[in-house]
Amino acid sequence: MTKASGSTLAVQRFLAQSLTLGLQTGKQRTAVVAPQRTPSASQAQTMAEALTALQDGTWSEAQNLTSAAKAQPDPAATTQVPSASAYPSSLRKQKLPRATFEQIGRTQSKLDRFQVVLSDPSRVVTPFGRALNRGMSVSWRGRPSEAAIYRSGVEAYLDTLTGQVRLIDKSETKLSGRSATIPVTVQNNLVQGVEHLMLRLTSTNPTRLEIDGDAYEEQPVTVSGGHSQSVKFTTSANANGRATVVAQLYTQDGERYGEPVTFDVKVTEITATVMLVIGGGVLLLVLAGFRMYTQRKRAAARRTEERDEETGEDAKNADAPQNPHAAEERLPEEPEAEPRADGPEQPSDPAPDTAPESADPSGTGESGPLRMSWPWARIDEVG
Repeated sequence: MTKASGSTLAVQRFLAQSLTLGLQTGKQRTAVVAPQRTPSASQAQTMAEALTALQDGTWSEAQNLTSAAKAQPDPAATTQVPSASAYPSSLRKQKLPRATFEQIGRTQSKLDRFQVVLSDPSRVVTPFGRALNRGMSVSWRGRPSEAAIYRSGVEAYLDTLTGQVRLIDKSETKLSGRSATIPVTVQNNLVQGVEHLMLRLTSTNPTRLEIDGDAYEEQPVTVSGGHSQSVKFTTSANANGRATVVAQLYTQDGERYGEPVTFDVKVTEITATVMLVIGGGVLLLVLAGFRMYTQRKRAAARRTEERDEETGEDAKNADAPQNPHAAEERLPEEPEAEPRADGPEQPSDPAPDTAPESADPSGTGESGPLRMSWPWARIDEVG
C-alpha cells in the first residue's frame, strides 16, 4: 500500500467483493469488516478510503458491531471457533495487557463525570479524548513501561483538575437552641465555572438532628471560576448531644463527585427551666442593686439633714447674748432612781445627792437657805 497504484487496486477490490456479497442471494446479508492486527499507516489510510467509498454506494448500509452481532449467521458458514492455543504467540505479545484497558476505562469514566459539571466542556473533552486514544495506540507495543507512565500521567492530571472543585473542610459546629443554620462552602479553583452540581447534607442520626425536617437535604450549586459559594442548610435538634453530618457533591445523574466532608455538630439546647432560672437570677440582681441604691440615697439625705441642723444651731448660739449666770441656771442631771416618800428606805435605793438640812441657823453673811425641789430643782440665789 505504499504506492498509489497498489492502494487504488486494493480499494477497487474491496468494493467489488462487497458488491458480490450483496448479489449472491436475494436476501440481506451482514458482513463484519475487521482490519489486520498491526496495520501500517498507508494500510490504515487505504482502508479509510475504501470504507468511505462503500458508504457512498447504493448497495450497502453501515451499522455498528452490536447490530451486526445480533444478525443470524449463514447456515453454510463455519461455526467452529479455534482454541486459545491456536492464537499465535507472536501476536499475543503485541497485544495490550488487560490492566491497560481497565486504566483507560477508569480515566474515561472520570472524564464523563467531570465534563457534565463544566460550563464549557469542550475545553476538556477534546484534549483528553485525544490523550485516551493515544494511550491505546499500537505505537506503545513493545514499550510497556513508557505506555504505563503516559497513561498514569493523563489520569493524574485529570484527577488534579477534578479536585479543583471541592468542599471546604469543616471543624466541629456548635448549635445553641432547637433550630439553627449550617453553612457548607464549595470552592472552584478552575478558570471556567461549574454548574449542574447538587450538594447533599446528610445527618447520620436523624432522631437527634434533622436536616430540613428529614434525614438529608439537597440544594443546587453553581460557582463561577476562581470563586467560592456557601450553601446554608436549616437544621432542627430533637435532643442534646453530638451528631455526625456528611456533605457530598453529586452530579445531576446521581453520580458522586469528589470526596465527602464529615464533621460533628454539638447541640446544646437551652430548655425553658434553664431560661426561667437565668431570668430569676437576673431579677434578683436587679432588685439587690435597686435596694442598695435606695439605702445609699437615704443615708446621704440623712447626713445632709444632720449637717444642716448643726449649721443652724451654731448660727443661733453665735447670735445669742452672753449670760454670766448661765452656769448657775443649768439644771442638774437626772438621778438614776427616785426615793420613796411614804416608806422606809430600801437598801437598794441610791444615796441622796445632798446632805440633810441642818436645824442650826445659817452663818453670818447668808441671807437665807438654798432651797431645792426634788427631783428637778431650780437654784435661786437670794441677795
